[in-house]
Amino acid sequence: AGQYIARFASQASDFNSSMHRLTVAVTFAGVMICVFYHLSTSFIDREQFNSSSSKDETAKAPKKKKKSKMSMTDSFKFLVSSQYLRLVFMLVLGYGLSVNFTEIMWKSLLKKKYPDPLEYQRFIGNFSSAVGVATCVVILFGVHVIRILGWRVGAMTTPALMAVLAIPFFICIFMGIDNPERLSIAVALGTAQSLLSKTSKYALFDPTTQMAYIPLDEESKVKGKAAIDVLGSRLGKSGGSLIQQGLVLLFGNILNASAAVAVVFYSVLVSWLLAANKLSGLFIAKTEMQKADRQGEGKK
Repeated sequence: AGQYIARFASQASDFNSSMHRLTVAVTFAGVMICVFYHLSTSFIDREQFNSSSSKDETAKAPKKKKKSKMSMTDSFKFLVSSQYLRLVFMLVLGYGLSVNFTEIMWKSLLKKKYPDPLEYQRFIGNFSSAVGVATCVVILFGVHVIRILGWRVGAMTTPALMAVLAIPFFICIFMGIDNPERLSIAVALGTAQSLLSKTSKYALFDPTTQMAYIPLDEESKVKGKAAIDVLGSRLGKSGGSLIQQGLVLLFGNILNASAAVAVVFYSVLVSWLLAANKLSGLFIAKTEMQKADRQGEGKK
């Protein structure tokens, strides 16, 4: 998709033509999703029908209970009832908030460097491709990092990496970006920070977050994950946007509010790191208890 944008859509004569090319691609992708969904569900239905040996066996088969959907209020109440799930929620919320703060500033710098929409579009297309390639490479090492160094290191790597990489990025902005050379340096630093943050997220943050649900009981796994998926991602995006809007109203634009953004950004990262560190102890304890229970059942 990134190369389609960079090599085809952004090569149009004007931005409107580029949007037409993107619309065609998105429409085609949507149609293909519908086609593959229909083919897969039809195949599954045929397999299930063929696997049933008789109507009697089908009638005797236990009916699956319908999963009750949790409302926002129910999700919040369920999270409040468990310290473990609250910590997992803080991890997800921490990423959603922190990545919003740096990304909006980086994209503001990009618009200053690439005022032409087609050039901006071309850069974003190449960036998306770079994220995909880097993720494929790093994800091979991410598995070994978690296996060798443990869950704690894997969970804390993403916020630690974001914190370190953001230091030169913010310093460059504080020094001023009126100079074209300094603007180019700030864009390069922001690109590296965003690229490595996303790569680390896919390679380390996502696997460790999913691993955190393993030692939980079935109800906590299902309801907890549903609640965190609903609240964590939504509050992270909407909360980050709300804070940014407030800062823009106070300072005029997001770049003028860079000092305030840095304070909020590092406050979120510290909370994220503390939550990951505390969750690590609970995760190890629950995992050991689960192993002990299995060994006890095996001896019986």
